[in-house]
Amino acid sequence: MPVVMIGKRDECIGVKLTKDVVIVEAGEETIEQQKGDTTNDGNLQAFWYASMDSTNARAMNNWFGEALQASCRHFHSRRDIFNQMKSKNFDAAILEPISMCGLGYVKALGIEKVILASSFMFFDAILPYIGEPLDFSSVPGAFGASGEQMTMAERYENWMVTKEIIASLEATYDEEMKAYRQYSGKTLPDWRELLPQASLFFVNSNPFLDFPRQVLQKTIPIGGISINLEWIRDQKLSTEWEEILTKRPHSMLISFGSMIKSSHMPEKWRNGLLETIRSMPDVTFIWKYESDDVSFANGVSNIHFSKWVPQTALLNDHRLTAFVSHGGLGSTMELAYSGKPSILIPIFADQIRNANMLARHRGVIHLRKKLLENAESVRKAFNDVLFDETYKRNASKLANVLANQPYSPKDNVIKYTEFLGL
Repeated sequence: MPVVMIGKRDECIGVKLTKDVVIVEAGEETIEQQKGDTTNDGNLQAFWYASMDSTNARAMNNWFGEALQASCRHFHSRRDIFNQMKSKNFDAAILEPISMCGLGYVKALGIEKVILASSFMFFDAILPYIGEPLDFSSVPGAFGASGEQMTMAERYENWMVTKEIIASLEATYDEEMKAYRQYSGKTLPDWRELLPQASLFFVNSNPFLDFPRQVLQKTIPIGGISINLEWIRDQKLSTEWEEILTKRPHSMLISFGSMIKSSHMPEKWRNGLLETIRSMPDVTFIWKYESDDVSFANGVSNIHFSKWVPQTALLNDHRLTAFVSHGGLGSTMELAYSGKPSILIPIFADQIRNANMLARHRGVIHLRKKLLENAESVRKAFNDVLFDETYKRNASKLANVLANQPYSPKDNVIKYTEFLGL
């Protein structure tokens, strides 16, 4: 497991049950590359201010591509680790296709049974190479800003932003190919040949949730695999959180995830949120906020700030009325299964698509981040999800469908992986 973003190392490596884990720490090139921004907050903070579209998608993705390339060169140069992996004689490999580094690696190891497993809901960059169509007229791209019903201009933008992202990723893939050929064998195939040779493609999608699209039989939806409903329902809140939820008749959780900090939110947008909160004294607002400096909210008594929140347990508690989130895929899945009405305020990358995807089920309001400075727009959205029962009914309906789907994501992973191993 190579480290790509130094500042996120401990957040992203969460293997609990697997005992034999080999972590390839960042090399000198990566350390130098991320010097002065070891938390990666500088790059990530910029996404609060930037709008990602076809005019800047390639440039905004380049910093991540450079991090992948540096990590790949170091990963393949570690021949001691390669020899260690070679001695284990693996039967199969599971790889994340956002990078081609692993494909070259497992080919050099002689592993022929390969499963691609994308953490994205819809990773369109590799579809042309595995034989699936790109339908820009009705399927929003991974970084698309529209729903499935698009105007001609929106279809054009959907095509353009996807084209720019694919161009950026292909440039990264070519550099990674140079790395795996340099260290692991000059005759290793082009990544364009290795992708279609993969036996299965696990996608972090759910057909009851996502936009409909055409897929091959080897594309297996596993979205929601991390959701354990029995475990979630057993979660208990501490006395502190119990007291917070009983203070007022309604409560709302505000959390923008772990990558983008809400403490970096532009001041005018933060003020728009604050004005709305101040106007709703009968609602307790639980705000996941990463800074101790909350002086901007002096005099507003119905906010509870916390650097950490028990999000899963809160979403499962009937006293939490609604949720405000950024639309990251982890939170999106958790939200869909929870049945909570929500406002999604996407910041970057696939979050806009995730927000549009959930909004089509009518239990969620998609609020564009630039509207945060407009207190009237924020207040209307908050009022709707807090007090309009339609959103609650629709969110509960979707959660019921997901809880009772015929084949669970976990079953799909287990059965198809066992089948591949025959």
